[in-house]
Amino acid sequence: MLLTFITTNSSLAQSYWFGPKGGFAMNNQSWGNGGTGLSFNRSAMFSINGDFFVESYDELKKGSLYAQIGYHTRGSSLRFFDSFNNFNSNVKYKFNNIVLELGAKKLFNLAKDFDPYFIMGVRGEYTIGNNLSTFNSLVSIVSPQYIRKFNYGVTIGGGFESVMSEFSNVFVEVSIQPDFSFQYEQFPIEQVVAPWSPTNYISLPLTQVKNLSIEAKVGVKFLRKVEYID
Repeated sequence: MLLTFITTNSSLAQSYWFGPKGGFAMNNQSWGNGGTGLSFNRSAMFSINGDFFVESYDELKKGSLYAQIGYHTRGSSLRFFDSFNNFNSNVKYKFNNIVLELGAKKLFNLAKDFDPYFIMGVRGEYTIGNNLSTFNSLVSIVSPQYIRKFNYGVTIGGGFESVMSEFSNVFVEVSIQPDFSFQYEQFPIEQVVAPWSPTNYISLPLTQVKNLSIEAKVGVKFLRKVEYID
């Protein structure tokens, strides 16, 4: 889709922006996993994410379209007490996703040096890796087989953009990215061996997990400018 965007702009001989952006993300998840015999305290997990984007040229400040593809880590961290009051504070659930995003951008052109802008887009994500299989103590509670490979959501955010030269700008951007689909969905399971007590059995309830990330990024974009000469 990115190649189609670039090819279309090139074939129509139109100007466009392109470039990288990256930064930090604070990732959260909502887990519905009561009744497992554990007391959970779920916290945020931090990661470094990056994207490559193309953006239509908005010379008249009426708005532009953009497309981007990147690598994002979704997930959360976990603190829990088991039945023997053992405490573990260093458990992180990680889902490594390739993210494609399409959206619109509006530059307000209100400031002299830093112009504020607003973005809104839709995302499609594909999970290429995870670390669920490394949890030996929780292997009976979470399993990679219940990960949903394809997910989708929206992106809403904004930032400030500044002119660096005639053909390049720099920007700072903050966005919130909620998912509408479930990253992990495990249906109720009866008679599962308790990982903290092999002689006991438990029943696992329906477990549905949604991602929510807040990202802060910096980026630079370069202009491919097309001029018509009589």
